Amino acid sequence: MHIRKFAGRAAVSAALGISLLGFGPCASAADSSTQLPITSHEDLVVDGVHQHVFISDSASGSVVVTGYDGTVVKQIDSEPGASGLALSADSGTLYVALRTADAISAIDTATLQETARYYTGAGTAPRYPAIAGGKVWFGYGGDAAGGIGYVDVSGTDPVIYAPSGGGRTFYSAPMLASSPGNPGLLVAGDVSTSPMQLAVYDVSTGDERQTAYASVSGGSVSDLAVTPDGKDVVVASGSPYYHQSYLTSDLSPSSRYTTGAYPNAVAITPDGSTIAAGLDAPYDPDVYLFKPGVDTQLKSYDFPSTSTNTTTLQDAGLAWAPDGSRLFALTKTYDLSTLTLRVLDQRVESTLTLQAPESVRQGKKVSVSGTLSASVPFAAGTKVDVTRYDDTHPEEGVSLGSYSVADNGTYKFTDLADTAGWVGYVVHYAGDAKHTEASASVNIQVS
Repeated sequence: MHIRKFAGRAAVSAALGISLLGFGPCASAADSSTQLPITSHEDLVVDGVHQHVFISDSASGSVVVTGYDGTVVKQIDSEPGASGLALSADSGTLYVALRTADAISAIDTATLQETARYYTGAGTAPRYPAIAGGKVWFGYGGDAAGGIGYVDVSGTDPVIYAPSGGGRTFYSAPMLASSPGNPGLLVAGDVSTSPMQLAVYDVSTGDERQTAYASVSGGSVSDLAVTPDGKDVVVASGSPYYHQSYLTSDLSPSSRYTTGAYPNAVAITPDGSTIAAGLDAPYDPDVYLFKPGVDTQLKSYDFPSTSTNTTTLQDAGLAWAPDGSRLFALTKTYDLSTLTLRVLDQRVESTLTLQAPESVRQGKKVSVSGTLSASVPFAAGTKVDVTRYDDTHPEEGVSLGSYSVADNGTYKFTDLADTAGWVGYVVHYAGDAKHTEASASVNIQVS
């Protein structure tokens, strides 16, 4: 007997006349991009409650607000020198550092209207706000006069602290980062010095108390992010050509993430499961995903570039949605003066395999098995759906139910070969927030 072999879902469809509707990619799987009405940016943060992305632009003195799909919702004007952004823990207030107005503004995230403005002092030029210890901290000051100040709005009257002269540890206004897992922790990095200057502060009791300081190899800080548990800070700087991670306890090296030249952005999912590391790399992959502490790339993104028209990731141009479902990236293309907001599918590719005997006698049981694999582990209880197609059900098929995937990625099922002729099995994994969907198929001859 001559047995025909079919390789893949398309072949199953052709052989059995099956219409495999419903197995196409999910709408959220495709990356999308939107051109923004601004030419530069300073910072971006994501509001998960209202599903908004906030992008500050000092050149236009505004904050652009988009939806999760990149559609521009509003451009909040009259925010002179809008630079760093910080979102309150309840996502109710967006704090904007106004560099040319010497102030911190507060914007209601529900109405998208400014509700308050806190003057920080003449010539302070505040930047890089971060919320820690119940206060809004910010870097401030010009050359050779960098310092750290705060705005405390916890009481009836706001308290603003920005001592004249600055010049504590930093040459210029330091970039700040904090962590919800350790609310009394504040990390600072100098954006204007080489070697790189980093410091860690305990702000749980009021004023900042330095607990660690280091001058480490590498250029000035382009971006930094603290892990949700507050144990590590990941830094992007022009050199070395990888993303560095340091323990916040003493700023000793903890991990490295091999990327390339020139690191310029980093973002960590709020659950701490994934690190996005970005580069200013016109002709190489622009963003890599890693598991914390593991120097193995899970996924990479390469924005479109040619020899005459390049697309580059902007400094500090990465941010995650709070639920980890989306990664937002800000890019600029050589032939466009405006920025583009890209919504990236952060899911890693899932792979399904399927094995079955080439033929079986009618009335016998068929044993089918396979594997589901990806670079990111699947959650316990993950299942695959099985559908059988034959001459009796060539179009709609018959569901054989769902089968659990074991911890090692294997699954198996059995079926009774009660119909003579060609029989096809399609196994489908629906995907989840971290994995793409996948399908596999196999045909057998029932004689």
